[in-house]
Amino acid sequence: MRRLKNLSVAFGVFAALLLQSAVFPVLCPRWAVPDLVFCFSAVVSIIAGTGPGVAVALLGGLCQDALTGTFIGASAGANMAVAAMIGLVEPQLFKENLVTPAVIVGAGTVIREVIYLFVIWSFGAGIDWVRAFGVVIPWITVLNCCTGALLHRWMYLLPRERERSRSARSV
Repeated sequence: MRRLKNLSVAFGVFAALLLQSAVFPVLCPRWAVPDLVFCFSAVVSIIAGTGPGVAVALLGGLCQDALTGTFIGASAGANMAVAAMIGLVEPQLFKENLVTPAVIVGAGTVIREVIYLFVIWSFGAGIDWVRAFGVVIPWITVLNCCTGALLHRWMYLLPRERERSRSARSV
C-alpha cells in the first residue's frame, strides 16, 4: 500500500510538470494558469505533513525551474517555504472537506508568489508590481484554490471513501 502511494505521488508530480511546462504554454499562451507543482506539494503537505510536502516541493520546483529555464531554485525555494508552513499546521487541519485545502492552498499561493517575486526581484528581474498584485496573483490564487480542492479530493477523500465502502461490505 505504501509503494502505491509513493507511486501515485511520483506520477502526480510528473503529470503536473508535464502539464505545466509543456501543455499549458501551448494551449493557453499568455494566460494565467494554475501552478500545478505548487498545488501538488501543498496538498501533499496538507495530507502527510512537512517532510513529504517539502520533498515534493523540492523535486517538483527544481524540475519546474530546469524545464522553464527561469531562476533555478526560486520556485523550489518558494514552494518549500510554503510547504513547510503548511506542514506545521497540518496536525490541526480538518481534512474531511474541500474548504480546508482551498483556503490553505489559496493563502499559500499568495505567500508563495510574494516570496518568489521578492527572490527574483533581488536578483535583478524587472517586475510590474501593480500587474503582479492586481491581476496575476488574484487569478493564480483562484485557479490554485480550485486545483488544490480537486487534488485533495483525488488524493485523500476518494481513497478514504473507497476504504470505508470496502470495510462496510466486509462487515
